[in-house]
Order: sequence, then C-alpha cells, then structure tokens
Amino acid sequence: MSRRLVKLVLSLLVLVCGTTFAESLAERIWMRVSTDNFHLHSVLDEERTLELLRTLEVMRSAFSDPDAAQTFQAGVPTIIVALDKEDDYRMLGVPASTVGIFIADARENAIVIQDNERVTAVRTILHEYVHYLLRQNGRVVYPKWYEEGNAEYLSSSRIHNGEFEYGLPLQGRIATLNFAAWMPLADILAVDDTNELESAAGDLFYAQAWLLVHYLNSLPDAEQHWDRRLQDYNQLLLEGLDPVAAFEAAFELSVETLEDTLLKYFLAERFASRRIPVDTSLPNFAPRITELRQAQIEIVLARMAMRFHQESVAEDWFRSALADEETRPSAEAGLGTIYGRRGDIDQAEAHFEAAIYLVSYDFRMWMDYAQFWAERLYSAADREESALYAKRLEEALRNALTISDATPELNTLMGLAFLAQGKDVGEAITFLQEAVQQSPIDQGSRLLLASAYLHDYQPRRAIEIAESVLSFEHESNAATASAHELIDLAEAMLREQN
Repeated sequence: MSRRLVKLVLSLLVLVCGTTFAESLAERIWMRVSTDNFHLHSVLDEERTLELLRTLEVMRSAFSDPDAAQTFQAGVPTIIVALDKEDDYRMLGVPASTVGIFIADARENAIVIQDNERVTAVRTILHEYVHYLLRQNGRVVYPKWYEEGNAEYLSSSRIHNGEFEYGLPLQGRIATLNFAAWMPLADILAVDDTNELESAAGDLFYAQAWLLVHYLNSLPDAEQHWDRRLQDYNQLLLEGLDPVAAFEAAFELSVETLEDTLLKYFLAERFASRRIPVDTSLPNFAPRITELRQAQIEIVLARMAMRFHQESVAEDWFRSALADEETRPSAEAGLGTIYGRRGDIDQAEAHFEAAIYLVSYDFRMWMDYAQFWAERLYSAADREESALYAKRLEEALRNALTISDATPELNTLMGLAFLAQGKDVGEAITFLQEAVQQSPIDQGSRLLLASAYLHDYQPRRAIEIAESVLSFEHESNAATASAHELIDLAEAMLREQN
C-alpha cells in the first residue's frame, strides 16, 4: 500500500472515530505551577498559567482569613486542572452544563476549568475559588442565589493600579438580562439546584443572581450586616418559612418592591465596583514550574476522572502509568481502587499489595488502601466479616499515621474502624470530633459522630449533631435521610431512659 493510500485510510478512520492519533490528552505538554497554596496542572502556555495562579493568590490574599493555613499544606489541599479543549474537559466526566467546577471531599478540593475562545479561565477559576472560600467560612448554608451570584460578583475582577478591583460589570450577564424575559424574583430565591435548570434558564438564573448580589452589595450597610442576614435567612428556612418570606424577614426588603428596584438599578447601568489595595508584585509569589512527564499527568488526570466516576477512562491512564517506575505505585493503588469499586476483591488486593511492595512510605497510597477496606465494610455479609474488614482498615490507617499527621479523612475512617470493631467508643468519638473540627463542612464525619454518641448512650448529643447536618442541607438527600434516622433512634433511646 502506498504512503498516500495509508494516509487516506488513516484520515478516513479519523472521521469514523471522531479523534486523532496525533496526541491524547496526557501526551500533550503539561506543566505544574505550584505555590504553597495551589498546585495548578495546565496545558495552557506558561504566561497564561502564571496569570491564573497569580490572580488566585491575589483573591486569596484579599478575601481569605490571613491566619488560615496555607491552602495546599492544609489538611484538605486544593488541586486544579486547566484545559483548553471542551472535549478534553468532558472526557473527565465533568457535567455538560459547566465550564468549570469545584468539588470537595474529606481528602481534597478539586477545581477543573477550561480556557479557550469561548470561555475565559480567569473568571471561571475565580468563580470556583469563591465557592472554596465560602466553604472555609464554616457551616453557614448559603442560598443558591447568593452562592452563585456572589461567585459571579467577586470573580468579575482585575488587578489595576495596585488595587484588586471586583464587582465589575459582566457584559455577558448584562446581555442576557437585556434580551431575556426575567424570571420572577421568587423563583430565583427558590432555586436550590442549578443542575436541574435548562440551559437558557440557567443563564438567566446566574445573571439575575449576579444582579441581586450586586445590588445588595451597593447598599450602604451591606458589609456590616451580610453575615447576620444570611444566618437569619438560613435559620428561617430551617424553621419552615418559604424562601420569599425568609428573605423579606432577614433582609428587611419586600420582594415585590425589590423586583422594580432591581430593574431600575439595571437600567441605570451604575455598577459600582469595589477596590482593595494589594501589593501587585506579590513578594511571596514565587511559583515553582515543573514540566510533567506523561506518566505523571496520567496519574493526575486519572484521579480527577475518578472523582467523576469515570473508572474506564481512569483505568486507561493508570495502566499506561504502570510503565513508569516513579508512578507505578500510584498507578497500582489507583487500579486497586477501581477493582474495589467493581467488587473484584482479589484483583484489588493484588494491586494494592503490589503498590505496598514498591513503596510503603506513601501516605496517599495507604489512604487509598484504607478507603478500599472502608468500602468493604459497607458490603460486609456478616458481623465477623465486618470485624475483619474494620481491622484491616485500622491497620492501613496506622501505617498512614507513621508517615504523616492525621487528616480529616484519616480521623473519620479511624472513628469508623473503632465503631465497626466495637472498640472503645470514647476513642472513636475523639477521632470523629477531631475530624469535624478539621473539616466543618464534611457531613459524613458528623453522621458518624452522631452514631458514636448513640453507641455511647448520649442521645441528646446525637440529636444535636444530627440536627446540625439537617441545618446544612436544604434539600432531601442521603445525608438528611441518615440524620432523620439517627434522630428517631436517639429519641427512642431518650424515651427508654426516661
């Protein structure tokens, strides 16, 4: 076959498969740009990547607690992946309705963004980071209109003349408000899940939420009373008031009147920004730039894909990373996690044992192994099997503790291990209390702590913790169902005690 014919066949195959053989996502040129607060993995050029990271550092300096631990060195670090192609972004399993997303668990915060002609990553990454900052404020539940509107408000920013300027007009949101029929403000206040909105309705919700937050920030007493009003609003929702009544009581504004006020505010086009002085040279901004080998980025991408339950995609990357001596232990542990999720226990253990044989001093690997045994606990056939899995869980966690200090994830799983083995309940409570203190927003550790209090015959404490879970969730889900069940058990125990 001639070269020309070979080329033609390959080009036709490209049309059939919808992809190219030139380079996969992991085969592209990747860099990791790191500070003490962030690890940003990027396919963007160096100048653009540094711009993103520098803007994040300014945002952190302007809005986070100055006494807070450095973000990446905190118990729950932040990992960021920046992409430029929408197909690559979707490959990771990110919801189709997003251009950037923030997800969190007891181990890590993760941000995935895209930057291309259609999407500007600076605003996207700041939008997602605002969600992180809100979470760091503790167990305050933010209404969806405020959470998204505030993220839009703060992320519309720039560094200019030695100042961080935010609250700038958002032309895209202004265009939406100019050409769409507005949703009733009552409907905006009632939204609790943006994923359920159709595309056009979603755009309008974000635009109106941005406008509402922009207006409320323009009020003379805004900074003084924001926190109190939001807390009052959440408490009123918890007491059963509908969103409109709760908003009117907490913010002392009539929703009906506010609709006209917002229209006038929008038509006046006086979107005053706010400014915070910053040291634009950022003397502590000394990013470390590392060009990543293919196997290194395969591990990063595989772990990110796992967060979105893309096990098949992750498996391909993990298997490819097996060929690299440095990344092989992480790849083995990743495959162990995948086989564990599939219920193939023998294969999972074989991969974890291979990882341990290669390197026994990797904290993350031991935590992967611990998670494997924790998942086995939930599927144990009987009490004897449960006790065996709990023992293996504790052993993995003890090994992790020889390498690093306890993290929220480790303390939560150790509490689980103690409860499952019927060990000292007081010790389990100590681990779980520490987990709750380290990661106030984590619901799993709170539910386990409530369960531990029940085991320790402290029903009132169990009710208190379970109710704190309910106050953090506005909609029904697995966490609220478990909290209600724990409250029922605790109330039954109280009746027996009385």
